[in-house]
Amino acid sequence: MPKKLKLNGPVISDDEKWIYDWFDIPTISPGAVSNFLDDANGEEIELLINSGGGLVDSGSEIYTMLKSYAEDHSVDVTSKITALAGSATSVIAMGGTRVLMSPTAQIMIHNASTIAWGDKNAMGGASEMLKNTDEAIVNAYALKTGMAHDELLAMMNKETWLNAQQAVELGFADEIMFVEKSGVTNNVAMGHTLPPEVIKKMRNQYGEHKQPTKAAAVVSPVAEPQAITKNKEVPKTMDMNEMKEKHPDLYAQITNEAQKAERDRIAALQAYATAPGAAAFINEAITNGGTVQDVALKVMEASMKRAGQEATNRKLDAEESSVDDVEAIEAKTPETVKEETKTNAVANMVAMAQNIKKGGRK
Repeated sequence: MPKKLKLNGPVISDDEKWIYDWFDIPTISPGAVSNFLDDANGEEIELLINSGGGLVDSGSEIYTMLKSYAEDHSVDVTSKITALAGSATSVIAMGGTRVLMSPTAQIMIHNASTIAWGDKNAMGGASEMLKNTDEAIVNAYALKTGMAHDELLAMMNKETWLNAQQAVELGFADEIMFVEKSGVTNNVAMGHTLPPEVIKKMRNQYGEHKQPTKAAAVVSPVAEPQAITKNKEVPKTMDMNEMKEKHPDLYAQITNEAQKAERDRIAALQAYATAPGAAAFINEAITNGGTVQDVALKVMEASMKRAGQEATNRKLDAEESSVDDVEAIEAKTPETVKEETKTNAVANMVAMAQNIKKGGRK
């Protein structure tokens, strides 16, 4: 059995990981992958990937680790894209000796981006750096697919999304998962999405409740033709109206648990409304299904922006003023101001995280 590693969340640097860990947010970092490979100690590896991407350098470092591990130990490293391998994570996925995709998964590739500040020389340098970064990224795709660099760069330039079939056709993936094991069926979805814990409970306790239907089309792309058995009906999952009519107690239980989960989410958000700067984001989160963690990140980002702006304002005030008591501020170097801004931002993030730990989160 291969050793499995879930790669979920943003691709970040090692020195940022503690912040995400504080908020219990999954991340992908070079250090974590390196530790996993050390523990694997030459065993086969299976990566379960679902991430929109992140830092190019971290993604490149992880890609190199995976390629080196497979080569050094002469073992398979299988990348399984379960939902999305986007941006930097698509590069990581290419580090596998085999790339498999769920039928519902996607790969997204696009140009690198950054934030830059300065004069025309700085802007020109940033542009050149991004061009070189794109050229570096495309090497991973070309090595996997065999496609020409110019063709891949054109795909990146327009931001390209590939479903499983397209990815296999172009060579980004080797095969589609499950195609030999399950059919494809269409069903009418319920009017709302149940919480995952309710779905799990239903499967564990009420898996035997399957009702026949008069017609249900099931298509298996690889199954051999079989004789048609008359009067044999294919089961399908009940919709909510059928469940309410045939199993009112079960319907009531599901409804109550779904309502409780929603009440708990809203209560957690409202409890966090007292945190500095959180109130502005609470209503939006309640309306759009956001969580306390979503709000906390927005507050953190807003706080960092305010800290940066305050430092800039202080510097401008010091430069424009001639009074003696601002002499110390005028004497500060840009590096000192930048370090103070970083320290203040981290202090604000820790304070907000402590508020969450004390009762803001459920």
